[in-house]
Amino acid sequence: MKFTGRGLAILLSLLSAASMSTMARADEPSPKYTEVLNALQTGKNVKLILDMSRCATAEGSKPASATQAGLVINAFRVTPQNGISFANAHQTVDSSGHAVTEYIRHSLSREGKLTVRASKLVVGTTELVNQGEFICDLPDGARFIW
Repeated sequence: MKFTGRGLAILLSLLSAASMSTMARADEPSPKYTEVLNALQTGKNVKLILDMSRCATAEGSKPASATQAGLVINAFRVTPQNGISFANAHQTVDSSGHAVTEYIRHSLSREGKLTVRASKLVVGTTELVNQGEFICDLPDGARFIW
């Protein structure tokens, strides 16, 4: 098939419009991300429910943990790089009997994936111990409700 003159101009115009449309869609956030962001920005009481048995480690393997958890999002921030970020810190006693402060950071990407990073600090020390990083798909491993 040979295009010349006006036919070539029309073809190039259509290809350009199609590629611009695809690029615009690639930059758009997922519908779930948009829903969560709208709920937070309109002051709704947003909760996160996690089922870690349905999440994968950052390296790609499935975790053995059957842990389920939930939290209310009290504060959040939104950045182009990290999406919606929020955190939880609490004091507890670890399995060896040491008092620790656990820090759990969450980031919901514009693509709709939730990254959960957990660390702990043994009380009286300055060494932060990484406890793992997990990726949870919505709504299987992570659900937002309001």
